Amino acid sequence: MRTDELGKIEQFFPNIKFVGFILNIYSINCWIKVYQEIKTCSCVFDASYGDGFTGIYGTRRNFVQALRKQMVISANKPLFLLPQTYGLYKFPFKNWSIGLIKKANLAYARDEMTAKAVGTFVKTTSDLAFGLPFDKNMFPMKNDGTKRFGLNVSSLLWDEETSQRFGLKVDYRGFYEKLLTYLINETDYEVHIIPHVLDIKHPNAPENDYRICEEIKRIYEEVHLAPAFETAIEAKSYICHMDIFLGSRMHSTIGAISSGVTTIPFSYAHKFEALYSNIDYPYVLSATKLSTDEALDIVKTWIAKPQPLQDEGRKAVRRAFVKLQDFEEDLIASLKNNGLL
Repeated sequence: MRTDELGKIEQFFPNIKFVGFILNIYSINCWIKVYQEIKTCSCVFDASYGDGFTGIYGTRRNFVQALRKQMVISANKPLFLLPQTYGLYKFPFKNWSIGLIKKANLAYARDEMTAKAVGTFVKTTSDLAFGLPFDKNMFPMKNDGTKRFGLNVSSLLWDEETSQRFGLKVDYRGFYEKLLTYLINETDYEVHIIPHVLDIKHPNAPENDYRICEEIKRIYEEVHLAPAFETAIEAKSYICHMDIFLGSRMHSTIGAISSGVTTIPFSYAHKFEALYSNIDYPYVLSATKLSTDEALDIVKTWIAKPQPLQDEGRKAVRRAFVKLQDFEEDLIASLKNNGLL
């Protein structure tokens, strides 16, 4: 983990003891300590942040994620790779990364596309976040016929210093500015700006969507600013009140579509298309393929006729749940085969 703070995890599971480790790749003593801790474990479950074990975010993260798994293999402990994205590995980590996946006791991808890109030994399910619970009563909103449009903005794409690494064709800021102007002036939607990756203790951190949301709120006073959520469950419990949701944090869109909201995922990496094509949901915008005006025109068309998105979204979520049920059964069988259950 990046921090030894565990948030509310301990409250959710009071009968389990949790210990968080900060993994510092520049400290050999740190890695020795973690390796020794791994050796005391019966097995290791590894989700890699969902998309951390890829080449999407550069060689450093690719190296760290591969090294973590290498430590488990070297300690001769069963390794279970939970549903995640694979592929696009950077030189020289491709062969090493794929070799580690082969050595895992069980390896699951959350989409067919990246599973095939790695090898036939990777099984396919969907994203675990489809099963995340939510509670509409956590953020009660008036049932007075108000139509609500949720917008999730990624600080990673908003800031020029970090957005350049993704090869966007869309002018990201320009797109949101034009869309906000359109929603406020030409529709009857109540607009909600919703963060999904937050770092409240470090407001200026690159990975803090709330910083951008507050910036937008200062410019567009008419919009509603969502709270600084403490958990993903809180975020989903707010998002579920929207009628339409557009987001470029992938898990914000999963939170939306899996809670029954008409959803427009705004893709900046292949993981979006891979995940949604795996459940046959076609309404994905690509920020790397479309121009700003092209993306805006498509969104306006979908907003004008949202019913097809709603219908396909419901079918897609049912497919995701079937795939997750199969994964759960397979994981239980694998644990039993390895003498862990």
